[in-house]
Amino acid sequence: MKTLFLSFALIMSSFLSFAQIQSATLTASGLTCSMCSKSIFKALEKLASVQSVEVDIDQSVFQIQFKDNAHVQPDDIKKAVTEAGFAIASLHIVARFPKLNLAKDAHNIYAAATYHLLNEGNQAPNGDVAFRIVDKGFVPDAAFKQYKKMTNMHCIETGKLASCCPKDASIGSRVYHILF
Repeated sequence: MKTLFLSFALIMSSFLSFAQIQSATLTASGLTCSMCSKSIFKALEKLASVQSVEVDIDQSVFQIQFKDNAHVQPDDIKKAVTEAGFAIASLHIVARFPKLNLAKDAHNIYAAATYHLLNEGNQAPNGDVAFRIVDKGFVPDAAFKQYKKMTNMHCIETGKLASCCPKDASIGSRVYHILF
């Protein structure tokens, strides 16, 4: 019975942790007209986690609000944009963090995902905090080359945990590289 209760608590805590990601600001590249913006808008609206999308056509910026308790995966956002025929120039996410200490160049599990912090020094986010995903496909290629220099770990090349990662990590699972 104790094992069953522990399993249920673990599943529920993982489910509830998805609610921590509240919104995102996406800047798209490759847009030339309002029809391009409309394509991305429609693709983002179809995502199950999305509550609403607002568009600034002049800036190619999309403000995304997520549903409460939604399972938000940045890769789903990227896939929606690329399948609409465009690319992401930047993706900033706002998430509600409990008080945590995140170490530079370490893998940190938060909201049922693994994040690799590239900032200098340690960070202690608390409350609503914005961070930027700097993986390949989430920033222009030239910017990615610069971010790649911030770590010697090979996981930045693939976005997957590798032998360079901590031993307790599942090799091959997704890791997002971020900056605060």
